[in-house]
Amino acid sequence: MSTRELRTTDASAARDVIGIDIGGTNVDVALADRTGAVLGRMRLATLAENGPDQALKRIADVVGELSRRSAAAGRAPVVGYAAVCPGVVQANRILMAPNLPGWENLALARQLADSLGISGIEVCNDVRAGALAELRYGALRGVDPGVYVSLGTGIAAALAVGGSVLAGAHQAAGEIAYLIPVGTPRERHSDGEAPLEALIGGKALGERASALLGGQVSAQDLFSRTDPAALRLVEPALDALTAAVANIAVFIDPERVVIGGGMMGSADVILPALAERLRRVVPFAPEVAAARFTVDASLHGAIALALRPPRTHIRGA
Repeated sequence: MSTRELRTTDASAARDVIGIDIGGTNVDVALADRTGAVLGRMRLATLAENGPDQALKRIADVVGELSRRSAAAGRAPVVGYAAVCPGVVQANRILMAPNLPGWENLALARQLADSLGISGIEVCNDVRAGALAELRYGALRGVDPGVYVSLGTGIAAALAVGGSVLAGAHQAAGEIAYLIPVGTPRERHSDGEAPLEALIGGKALGERASALLGGQVSAQDLFSRTDPAALRLVEPALDALTAAVANIAVFIDPERVVIGGGMMGSADVILPALAERLRRVVPFAPEVAAARFTVDASLHGAIALALRPPRTHIRGA
């Protein structure tokens, strides 16, 4: 478990919250003030394969420790809590979250609130949380409508409209990994398949590059190369990404598309290529911009969700 030192301030001005970002490997917990600034932070291993109960108990211990440190520093009591995690986070279950095996039947909001001994907690998907952070503090601030695309091991997106991030009827808005690119074989239109992610997700690109180019090649390594063999993988990936974002842009007409996620280490290649391609194929091409939060986007989103300012929330959550 790792920690960071807690900052102090005038308790009369405090409106502190706690945000929790649950990932397949680690859980980050942060205490933040009313501006979203992180005052203190702790990290613990998820140990997801051991089930959710042990994780929720240890999360509660960390939240309790941060709350005690806050009180000792003379701050006001914590007034809001939010937690985010991968997958489709519904009231009584978490779906499509392979990095959290055995968590399928977890009622995250209820069970985490019980573990923390509080009356309620806001919960949502981690990518929509990242979009909320951009809407509140980052590259989507003042943008309407806007699209947030997270490019990492996988791929997902979120729509910001009217000061809200759309959750969808089943809390599944933005699962663009399941878009079906033209030419995808019919046999891959099956349960559990994510055709777009198989083309442009960081894990899939790295595996394909390693197999074809030799050695261990990550997606970032691939995008940094300019040799013909690498470009034969990079160009189709950029074309598939462009097609997906272009189709979204034609339907929604966003003012700006913000790109975040772990593959932003290759932003110098991805962003100009995507912008140039969109200008060619979209009648009213959106601006393409880098996300402000390329690290800890979900955690900052959890903080924003816990603060819940008017008209800046997850619509439908």
